[in-house]
Amino acid sequence: MWKKTIEKFEKYPSQQKVVLKLLQLGLKVTENKKICCGDVEINMSSLAKSINTDRRVIVSTIENILNDDDLKNIFANITPAGPVLSKISQPLGLGVIELEGLAEKYGILSEVSKILADERISILQVYASDPYLTLTPHMTLVTDKLIAGDTIQLLLKIDGITKVSIY
Repeated sequence: MWKKTIEKFEKYPSQQKVVLKLLQLGLKVTENKKICCGDVEINMSSLAKSINTDRRVIVSTIENILNDDDLKNIFANITPAGPVLSKISQPLGLGVIELEGLAEKYGILSEVSKILADERISILQVYASDPYLTLTPHMTLVTDKLIAGDTIQLLLKIDGITKVSIY
């Protein structure tokens, strides 16, 4: 999915790191050469520091994005996905299931949803890593209640799942 986008920066590894960070955080590039999270402007020096590069690399990356119609269309329209509940699940009394597996397998989420529905557990949030952006594909589900340990065995039977963790 992101392969074409990343490949456009093959000659510029430092800019490639910037592009990956923009994608991972859902940051957009504006016409006036700013980087934003929603409508909040992001300090370029802080962004550069977070990926161990120079502010000038951020500026060059923005210019390259804005000079390419395909990249411009992508990065001008990215929006952040909102709060990730898994890190704050405990004080909220929510359950978390983290699954690792094979990204190319179809129907994993469907199978997980069926098992949870049979257990009368509602899914509040699902997010998955992009296999093009991370080494180990994983999916995290936040549920309306804590998950019983025996549910792990049911989830491990799903074709394509290699590891299940419950928090």
